[in-house]
Amino acid sequence: MSPDRVWLSEAIATRDLERVTANMAAAGDRINDARRHVRSARALADDDTPLATAACHDAIRKAITAHMLANGLRPRGGEGSHRIVLEYARTQLGDVIDEDDLEEAREIRQDRALAEYGDFPTRQLNSAHVRAAAQVAERIVNAVAEALARQVQSRREPKR
Repeated sequence: MSPDRVWLSEAIATRDLERVTANMAAAGDRINDARRHVRSARALADDDTPLATAACHDAIRKAITAHMLANGLRPRGGEGSHRIVLEYARTQLGDVIDEDDLEEAREIRQDRALAEYGDFPTRQLNSAHVRAAAQVAERIVNAVAEALARQVQSRREPKR
């Protein structure tokens, strides 16, 4: 069994991931939400950097959970669930999302924690930082959307 399959099996066994009914339509809706979040982050970059940072993080998270949902999975709720989403991306979407973007996504997750729970986030996060995060988020959203489109296409192709 490949390391990616082992990780997935363990995540299900430990209930970090739960099995649900696969839903490609809902996954598409999440991709659309993620794209809106990226646009919102760019619009808010100058005026509300903490909220814009959270929007970048949410865009990444929603795109990855869209892939999960399309494949009959969802992260468990509660503490650590955002970390699990990024681990899923690293193990299950590593051939789709660039490794550097995955590392940046981890840093954006940390920035989101600073934005929401840290002291003086507006002194540490600036509009240039948000714009860079929005670029990463957009690349991840697009990569996942393309992977989902290929998945739909492969289901439509006749079996030989």
